[in-house]
Amino acid sequence: MCRVTMLPVKPHATLSALGNTFLLLQPFLTFPIFLSVLLGVPPLWLSWLIAILPWTLRLFITRRLTCRTPFDIPILLLTAGMLVGFFLSPDHQLSWSVIHTYLACVLFYYGLANNNRARLGYWVSITVFLCLVLFFLTISVFVGGNGRHVVFNSWAYELGSSVSWPLDVRSNANALGGALAVVVPTLTAIAIFRQERRVKWSAGILATFFSAILLLSASGGGWIAAIVGMFIVVLFYSTKAFWGTFLASAVAVGATFPVWHNAIWVEDVFPTQSILNRVERWQTTVVALKESPLGGLGLGGWWNRVPAYDMPGGPHNAYLELYADTGAIGVIALVATVILGVKLLRRILHADKDNHAYGIAAGIIAGLVAGGIHALLDDNMFVLIPIGSDYLYFAVPLLWIWAALLVMSCQHLLRSVKKDKEAGISSGWP
Repeated sequence: MCRVTMLPVKPHATLSALGNTFLLLQPFLTFPIFLSVLLGVPPLWLSWLIAILPWTLRLFITRRLTCRTPFDIPILLLTAGMLVGFFLSPDHQLSWSVIHTYLACVLFYYGLANNNRARLGYWVSITVFLCLVLFFLTISVFVGGNGRHVVFNSWAYELGSSVSWPLDVRSNANALGGALAVVVPTLTAIAIFRQERRVKWSAGILATFFSAILLLSASGGGWIAAIVGMFIVVLFYSTKAFWGTFLASAVAVGATFPVWHNAIWVEDVFPTQSILNRVERWQTTVVALKESPLGGLGLGGWWNRVPAYDMPGGPHNAYLELYADTGAIGVIALVATVILGVKLLRRILHADKDNHAYGIAAGIIAGLVAGGIHALLDDNMFVLIPIGSDYLYFAVPLLWIWAALLVMSCQHLLRSVKKDKEAGISSGWP
């Protein structure tokens, strides 16, 4: 179990408060690294200095760099795979950007885990921060016009075209849909399970808002992933409710099929040719990997060693991309992560549903499952993004944040179970 050690209040109360605040800011202080890679400001050396400072302070206060988490070994393995991939990379300029952002993701993960006992206001700040990132991603899609224009979202792109966007950074609808597919099930679970009223209402409003953005994104992969995530939330709520919802959804789809199956937007959202292109990319990637099954293609090497496809398209499968970038070591790290995640899932399923952390943990699991489904169709771990006339290979922090939140919610459940056992109360924990 991870504990956060705070500075003593006396005799230097002001210094203690500043030190504790600095430790709480630990994950946020990694964000300048992403800005440096994306925008070139602040200077990268300065961003790393800002990110590392709280770690030195934590080492001074607690005599340890970080707490232990269930995913430490997979992270260590993945880091080794990233380094091997960098060594084998045919394009070090491209791979440098993903190395920096990957390490920033790791720091963000441990920064959150180190503050698992923070108060509600801290988590409100985290939520606001994530919402701002999603707003930035949404604006970059609709202002840039890089997405599927269909009958129900054309007005959003028209509105976006009238906005002056000062940054030369463009995202795409699939990236937005994948991110929202992770977020919406999590917020929905927080809204429907036992929680403080203000938290439930806030989560419900945000879930509704981001569901609308997901709909407007017209991302077929995001829609599918979000629906799977929502079914996982219902499964956590009740097995009977799951089967009832599943049957009701099947009946609704069957009853409305004659109305919408011939609609033009259906083919636009779920284009057959796009699926066939993805299958072709997967086959080409597998053929390339057969030449280097252990080391992979090198970090960012897919675009050099699978020359049939131009930038910025990738293999459109995050698992194949991970294998190509990090080789067999990365695959082993992924398998270990899944095994440990399943163990945490079993613990959550046997936990007390009346616990305030249960809905959060269930929602995070549902979000991660949704992210895993989306990863079958798109690159959501590392993405190649256009910056002006150049490209950057970028590690996406969203799943890292969700993994940290999963660890923290499980820790809260464990602490609750321990208190119940000490009080002689049965909690249903195995």
